[in-house]
Amino acid sequence: MNTLSRTFWGLLLGTALAVLLLVGAEAGLRIVLRLRDGAWPRTQAAAFYDQIRILRRIYRRHAYLNTGPREGGRAEVFGKSATLNRLGYRSPERPREKPPGVVRVLVAGGSTTFDVLAPDDAAAWPSLLESRLRASGRPVEVWNAGFPGWTSQENVISLAIRDLDLAPDLAVLYQGLNDLQPAAHQPFDPQYEHGHAELARRALGLDLPSPSWLGRSLLVERLRDLASGPADPWRALNQPGGVPVRRRNHIAPESLATFERNVRSFAALARSRGAGVLLVTQPLRIRVAQRSADHDWLAGWYPGLTPEAVPGEVEKLNDVLRRLAKKGVGALADADREVSWDDADFGDPLHYTEEGRRKLVDYLAPRVP
Repeated sequence: MNTLSRTFWGLLLGTALAVLLLVGAEAGLRIVLRLRDGAWPRTQAAAFYDQIRILRRIYRRHAYLNTGPREGGRAEVFGKSATLNRLGYRSPERPREKPPGVVRVLVAGGSTTFDVLAPDDAAAWPSLLESRLRASGRPVEVWNAGFPGWTSQENVISLAIRDLDLAPDLAVLYQGLNDLQPAAHQPFDPQYEHGHAELARRALGLDLPSPSWLGRSLLVERLRDLASGPADPWRALNQPGGVPVRRRNHIAPESLATFERNVRSFAALARSRGAGVLLVTQPLRIRVAQRSADHDWLAGWYPGLTPEAVPGEVEKLNDVLRRLAKKGVGALADADREVSWDDADFGDPLHYTEEGRRKLVDYLAPRVP
């Protein structure tokens, strides 16, 4: 056997032994954890993927809305449960036709309306608003037409192709925070395809690939955690792919005109079917004790903006609602300025805790005619 052959077989044998050692270490680690915990372990990436697959039971790709609700879907995931009725709303099962004498309130928006941090459907603030209004003896139905990731553009489309079939007496628009995402994209796309649609699909996990064998290896995960600390799967899910985005401190000026166009369209559609319109401004909170984590959260959701600039840019969109209300486009509920918000009212910079959603309900209930 010549020198070249001996080298080749030596490398092959060394590789085989290394593979066997890694496989043995992986198997041994899994057996130890199985004996310790009583269940076969999974990597964080594999467990996260399985949870996202369960979450997909309540949403899907949509021909016109990009992402949309899965009618009749139910998911219990990440310690919370959410149910959609057969019409695709996070509301009790009800007929599409409005019963005589019933007042219907439709609440449109994104994840802050869907109320993603609510532990269950009954705890979501539109449901709490219905209970509050009914407590006064009024025959009211509040339909939760919010959906995670939707902007004012999806709200207009949803109103046109499904929500108006409910014959609402009042259409509430609770939107602005998600419009900031396409507003910060460079260059600005008034149709919201670039800088929003692809981010929404990724944030919901619709484009999340199954973990590779490395992503399912406990040994690799433990070694990586020792080297760089535990990974945050939510942060990885929200990171923009491809070429790094240059962040700036302001949204595109023309984005305000697009947001105004969408709000006017929403209001015009609602009024065309005899519904009143209530425009609600949105608060955003960077909590003092969680400042670093909140900045990271904002950086993931708004890849075109520096986190420090986000609160001021949200106010520009809220100002659009205030200006439109003065022009008679709809009534105004200035929740951003007129509610005394505290850090404890927020579970992250955008979404409410129990205290926050009850404050919002306390504020909105008297403003529903």
